[in-house]
Amino acid sequence: MKPNRLQFAVLLVAATAAALSCADHAITGPVARSIGVPVFQASTTSKKGGGGGGGGSKGSVDSCSTVIVGMIRKTVGPAGGVVALGPATLTIPPGALSAMVTIQAKIPAGYSGNYVQFKPDNLVFQQPASLRISYSNCSLANATQLKVAQVSDMLQIIQYVPSTNDLDAHTVTGQLQHFSNYAVAW
Repeated sequence: MKPNRLQFAVLLVAATAAALSCADHAITGPVARSIGVPVFQASTTSKKGGGGGGGGSKGSVDSCSTVIVGMIRKTVGPAGGVVALGPATLTIPPGALSAMVTIQAKIPAGYSGNYVQFKPDNLVFQQPASLRISYSNCSLANATQLKVAQVSDMLQIIQYVPSTNDLDAHTVTGQLQHFSNYAVAW
């Protein structure tokens, strides 16, 4: 009888985890506070940037040379703040958050685009935050068309966010309403 109880407990835990991952957990405040130190390493593998994507997109994540790989955590609150990692700088304006939030920015290994993941999942800003990403290390073949795109973990374009492109500075700045994965795309 014990194996049946163990199997039932495992199924119950799995079902609970699945249900929680599908629930709407939008937040504008923290669950916990932590202070992190950036950790960087060189990337030796490369995943291709995804093509196509949501919203009828025919674009692609821009091809870029390897940037630093790493992760940083920073606590930001109602006063706003800046979280910078590699080619990406997130600026959260005053009033965008209602409470202190520990933000994680991560540049994972193995991608050929300027790509950044933000956590906590489902963080919604009360007013847009700005994400500026440099593309000075990227192919400039489509430089005039570059924007910030929300992308899947496989770099498929989900949607473009309202963006401005500074061709002289080789940066593109997008307005974010919530956290997700973002990349320079055309």
